[in-house]
Amino acid sequence: MLLGTAAGCVLLTGCIGNPGGDAPEVDPARIVDGYDCLAPNLIDWALPRELRSTAVPEHPYAPRAGRVPEGFTPTTAVRCDVLADLGDGQGFSVTAVTFAGDLAPLLAALAEPDDDDSNVACMENLELVPPLWLVDEAGRAIHAHYPRDACTQTKPGVRDALAELTVQETTTVKRIP
Repeated sequence: MLLGTAAGCVLLTGCIGNPGGDAPEVDPARIVDGYDCLAPNLIDWALPRELRSTAVPEHPYAPRAGRVPEGFTPTTAVRCDVLADLGDGQGFSVTAVTFAGDLAPLLAALAEPDDDDSNVACMENLELVPPLWLVDEAGRAIHAHYPRDACTQTKPGVRDALAELTVQETTTVKRIP
């Protein structure tokens, strides 16, 4: 009887995920005037409460991460790394790592669709994903979406593609004591 009730629940209401459903489509990213590794909505998760910021004109909130829009041709990628200073346990730094080279493998990895999350059992893992910006020749930028697997973890393609690029520049843009 219990087995029949559970089967009926799954068949009638889809109480285990989204049977047969597809992952929601991710919208194209909004093109902005430049990237900002200090956008409050990108780094505040890493900061102690008393150091969290609010949007100010020089650091507005970053747009929602999205797909590379048609017609946008990036020339570099910038990953915003937030690092804790393990020496004294009190400090943080935000570093912009600029990658250059053949971006075609990175663009292909970013174009991968998110996986459908129906009928998947996942472990709860906290994945800290550094913001990724793509920047064109004019300095305009998009906040790029990392494709996700069925457990909402990032797929390895973007990480692998970044590892194949050349680090053009590394700039610490903020140190927080």
